[in-house]
Amino acid sequence: MNLKENWQKLHGSKKTFRNGVYASVLAVVVLVAVILLNLVVRALPSKYTEYDISTSDLFTLSETSRNLLHELQTDVKAYYLAVSGQEDANITRLLDRYADESSHFTWEQRDSVLYPTFAEKYEGASTGCVVLATADNYDVVSYNDMYPMDLEAYYYYGTQQYSFDAENCLTAGIAKVVRTTSYRMYELTGHGETALADDFTEALDNAGVAVEELNLTTAGAIPEDADELLINAPLADVTEAEAAMLTTYVENGGKVLVVTDFTINTPRLDAVLAVCGMTRQEGLLVETDADHYPYGYPQTYLMPDVESNEIMAGMTTGMRVYMPIAQGIVQSEDSDYVLTPLLSTSDGAYSLLDYANAETIEKTDSDPEGSFALAVAAENTTTGARVVWINCPNALLSATNQSVSGGNAQMLGSIANWFNNEQTTAVINSKSLSATSLMVPNGAMIGLGLLFIFVLPIVCLIAGVVVCLIRRRR
Repeated sequence: MNLKENWQKLHGSKKTFRNGVYASVLAVVVLVAVILLNLVVRALPSKYTEYDISTSDLFTLSETSRNLLHELQTDVKAYYLAVSGQEDANITRLLDRYADESSHFTWEQRDSVLYPTFAEKYEGASTGCVVLATADNYDVVSYNDMYPMDLEAYYYYGTQQYSFDAENCLTAGIAKVVRTTSYRMYELTGHGETALADDFTEALDNAGVAVEELNLTTAGAIPEDADELLINAPLADVTEAEAAMLTTYVENGGKVLVVTDFTINTPRLDAVLAVCGMTRQEGLLVETDADHYPYGYPQTYLMPDVESNEIMAGMTTGMRVYMPIAQGIVQSEDSDYVLTPLLSTSDGAYSLLDYANAETIEKTDSDPEGSFALAVAAENTTTGARVVWINCPNALLSATNQSVSGGNAQMLGSIANWFNNEQTTAVINSKSLSATSLMVPNGAMIGLGLLFIFVLPIVCLIAGVVVCLIRRRR
């Protein structure tokens, strides 16, 4: 081997070594860059790095929850009680989303094995629950509340169907623990009033309002700690003494929610409402717009428009209320109260005046038509009095509320919050855990079958033959 060949061999070895060094350095740089990028990505909020592709948006927070978290001024610490390795991924991901929205919300997991006495600090706490705690208050959200079972499907069909209601529970729990003031609503009795069912008292509890019964005849006066009163569909009129108490209470800045049945004659209660600028629209409301009453039900079973105002701010977009058998409310133009419609019919509605004797609900020439208010709020800005009148006896019934997925209960909670000058937290609907089936129409099945069984294989075969011929010619 001559000198030239030795030099070429040595030069080639150096070049190979140099290229190897460059490749190794480049590999190290790329590896470091990947590690740094991974650390940066992991430091970002999960809402930017994890995408919710579930069909029911299990981990996407509603506008209600985001607004509550953005306005949060009190530190809230959530403790998820779960054994390590047995966590519920749905709950942990949702808690991450809450933490992403506010620096005042943080969460930690508490393993019952490592912290056996931790749950004893909080009444009702157990494995699977989430404890929401501030410096002075706490609330326990149970696992069963976050995963409620459809009892109707279980009792009627024997199937166990669960939904994911964690966001509604957590948002309501946060609102409860950061609230510093509690309120008391007295529910009048003694006139055949309808007692509130659990779904309505739960909505009031989420608003920080405790409900207690009050019989004015036996009590003799409205308690001084009454933040608001509820008169729910009485079957008899109040007495003169009770009417005087109610009038004085309102004149002194009281808050009253009145639900009436237009088939019951209550002149003394009506007189209290008339002072606030509200009187009855004679007749039975009938809708002609198919979007304002349920399909297959009478046109007197109303689904009115929810007016957009601060009182109904808790009613999220698309949430409806149900008002079967209602009467309109006439608003005075000369009242000292500021009147605000809350629920209204469509412009095509009419009030059937002779409903007691009518054989059909067909409109007559004497029946007034147009848009009618069936729930109105009255406020005296001088005294601070606030009165809401709902002229439908079925407004606060559980069956009515369930027909619109809690819309009527949310309306009650919104009104209570307006009475108390509190921020409204809307009801957030449960999210289905069932996968949505892909339904292929029969007409499309034939076309899809031909496409995948014949057309695509033939196209692939022809493409393969063409490629082979081109390669052979080369």
